[in-house]
Amino acid sequence: MATDDNIKPSPNYHMDYMDVTQHWHPGSESYAGGDALLTMISRGWQMQRDVYVEKRDFAGMRSVSVYIVVLERDGEIVEMPILRNPYINRLLRTGDYNQIPRDGVELG
Repeated sequence: MATDDNIKPSPNYHMDYMDVTQHWHPGSESYAGGDALLTMISRGWQMQRDVYVEKRDFAGMRSVSVYIVVLERDGEIVEMPILRNPYINRLLRTGDYNQIPRDGVELG
């Protein structure tokens, strides 16, 4: 477990084995990964219960769902877009978050 005073232990067991931190900034990357989300949570950011889901289309008729996670710390709010993946799916399901469709996305 890290000894940095800014890093707090989490009741979520997914956080307890994380040994890599991943910085993310909306000005440098379009999408974040689960590791960047966990890094922000470990640094005191609070994840809001409502998570938005958008469908983003790519060339060749490919599409992907993107979770828009809203984080808050000390009055600052950040929206973090995360590509759908099994880890984030499990985190949202076991954490009992509300998945809210955005832009006409139907949730299955």
